[in-house]
Amino acid sequence: MKIRLANGSELTPVSITGGPRYVQGQTRDTLNFIFPASESMEALDTVFSTANCETITIQEDSGTENIHKAYTVRAALGKEPVEVTPATAEAPAVYEERITVSMAQRTYIETQLAMLQAAALGAQRQN
Repeated sequence: MKIRLANGSELTPVSITGGPRYVQGQTRDTLNFIFPASESMEALDTVFSTANCETITIQEDSGTENIHKAYTVRAALGKEPVEVTPATAEAPAVYEERITVSMAQRTYIETQLAMLQAAALGAQRQN
């Protein structure tokens, strides 16, 4: 599975999850990109910018592409242990450090406000 951001950056996360999450006073659809701990948190912080996340294309291993628009609100960026093998009667659970980047979708009102601000800025530049 690969993701391609609006600026053309391609990344290969270990997994991608998603669902509703309460972020900045709103319930928003959120995408969680999970990377190995060997990735640079600074690089991931830079590449998952507001502008780069206007369009996120997720390409499945089967070739299917899913395009997600306006996931521009950073919900989380952190490193935490993730259970990769559950505990059994013979062995304890196995954990690995993973980096999670969570991006939440703008609300309709935030999108409309951004469009009005862009139009007003364009009108100011013409004068």
